[in-house]
Amino acid sequence: MRRSTKLCFLLFTLMAMALPQHLSAQKDLQIGKVFDLYGKKRGVTMVELSGEMLGDYNLSLFKSIVINDDPAAGDFIRKCIAKDQEGAKKVKQVISSGNLSTIILQLPHKGRLNRLILYNATSSGYKLTLVYLESRDEVDDILNLLLKKK
Repeated sequence: MRRSTKLCFLLFTLMAMALPQHLSAQKDLQIGKVFDLYGKKRGVTMVELSGEMLGDYNLSLFKSIVINDDPAAGDFIRKCIAKDQEGAKKVKQVISSGNLSTIILQLPHKGRLNRLILYNATSSGYKLTLVYLESRDEVDDILNLLLKKK
C-alpha cells in the first residue's frame, strides 16, 4: 500500500508540474478574442481551417474573419492588434486618415511554427478582414503564396 501511495503522489506531482505549461500553451493572442466575440454574429464570416485541408499550402492553421459595417469591431480589433504587436515584427503597416488600415505582423515563433497576423480595413471602414496563420514555411514564402497576383 505504501508503494502505491508514493506512486500516486509522484503522478499527482508530475501532473501539477505539467499543468502550468499546458495553461501557458493555451494562452491565446488578443486577436483570439475577436474570433470568439464576433465569430458567430450576424453579418460576419469566419473561416477556420487546419490539417489536411491546408496541406497543399503548407499551412498548419488558417483563421479569418470578415466583419461588415461595425466601427466598434474595428476599434476592438485595432486594440487587440496593438497588444499582440508587442514583440512582433511589422512586415507592413499602412495608416490612412489616422487609423490603421493594413498591417502584417510576424509574431514570435510557436515551437517550429511561423505565425502571422494580417489585417485590412477598407478606406470607409465598412469591411474589416483579420487573418491569423501558422506555418512551418518561412514568412516570405507564406506572404508570396498569399499576396501573389493571379
